[in-house]
Amino acid sequence: MYERSTDDRRSTYEDKEVYPAGEVKGPQGMGDERKRGRCCEEVRYSSSYALQVEKGLGAGSRNLSKRKTSQSGSEDKKAGRGEPETDGSPCHTDTGINVAKKKDELGLTNRIKGTNYSIQQRERIIEEVERLKSFGISKTKALKELGVCRSVYYGWMRCKNSIERRKSLSSLTESERDAVIKKKRSEPYLSHRKISGYLRNEGYWISESSCYRILKELDWIFTQPLREAPWKTPHYEPFAPNQVWGEDWTILSIGGLRHYLLTIIDYFSRYVVAWDIVKTVSQREVKDLLVMAYMNEGIEDMDQKPILRMDQGSPNMAYGTRRLIRDLEMVISPSRANRPTDNARQERWYRTIKQEEIYCFRDYPDIVIARRSIGKYVREYNELRPHQALWNFTPAFVHRVGNKTKLMEYKRRMVQIVKEQRIRTNRKLTSLVDGGVPRYDISQK
Repeated sequence: MYERSTDDRRSTYEDKEVYPAGEVKGPQGMGDERKRGRCCEEVRYSSSYALQVEKGLGAGSRNLSKRKTSQSGSEDKKAGRGEPETDGSPCHTDTGINVAKKKDELGLTNRIKGTNYSIQQRERIIEEVERLKSFGISKTKALKELGVCRSVYYGWMRCKNSIERRKSLSSLTESERDAVIKKKRSEPYLSHRKISGYLRNEGYWISESSCYRILKELDWIFTQPLREAPWKTPHYEPFAPNQVWGEDWTILSIGGLRHYLLTIIDYFSRYVVAWDIVKTVSQREVKDLLVMAYMNEGIEDMDQKPILRMDQGSPNMAYGTRRLIRDLEMVISPSRANRPTDNARQERWYRTIKQEEIYCFRDYPDIVIARRSIGKYVREYNELRPHQALWNFTPAFVHRVGNKTKLMEYKRRMVQIVKEQRIRTNRKLTSLVDGGVPRYDISQK
């Protein structure tokens, strides 16, 4: 360690007195470590030079000639008079003790506190600490100079050396996992929620989160940014089918000419009650659609007829239309002007059919092909396509059940049944792997 240069009596070779390691001061005379409650054997400076001094000389060395040689060598280096002589100790370039350069190489120079280390940074820091340890520098010292927390470093080491966890008995089976992957490969546009709903029709009850994890591992998750819904609480929330209907129309192109798609949708189940394709929209087309929906649902004997939600367009507000609605004992509920959210579920249905059917064709060749294609999609939407707002059940199934409480009980019951089956299957597979079945030993023959 360093000697005091301010006291000639203590710096002579004849006296051979040095201060204990705990009371040694730095070259600038900046106090000692013992006053701060520490009693360590190295000199702690702001620079990394202390690492080289301790490695080259040793904290407990009493050989003053070696101390003098090391001190003069370091002074020569500072003055630019050549390289210092070391007793096999590594230099700056060999060990990376040049902390400023090494921190810059590892990306730790201007690191913001609280940010996570990348995987590449972790591996390089671990390699660097192990390399410095091979030269006799402790991990604690190296981590402090690099500015890495000890608990964080040893947490990395525990994760690196940890044993793989035992597979849970309630985890998905291989057949269920293969079913999710097969469905995604056959229909890549399906999201993890839709895949979960479609697989129920095939007998696989797999949660949306499990489908998401499987697709995430394969990097098959694609985000679709959407606008936030402009309403907070819906004004109409029916608790049974055929309580509130929504009616509207949208544009599509057939043979280069403008046509209109008219639909009536049930607010409770999102079920498309009636639809039609017409060249123009007048009160005649609207009345025909209302009669079609009335006959399809068979609501003649219902005590309370549906509330009809529609905009204030001239075909809807015409005298003939309002008279028919009154004769059918239904109640009209017009939406406000320039407020499409008043008929939000109808507008949301149009967005779905446009994105998945109408916008797939720039122009339908003729009205026959258009009716066939749109009719096929409407049937698929009602009977097969899972709906996220209906807990991935289909609109037709919800429309037939007519009670969302029963739907939730049915879902919980099915999930519990499938979970128990999955546990039994995985328990059998685990017993086979762990030696539950006796194996044939050729040495016994």
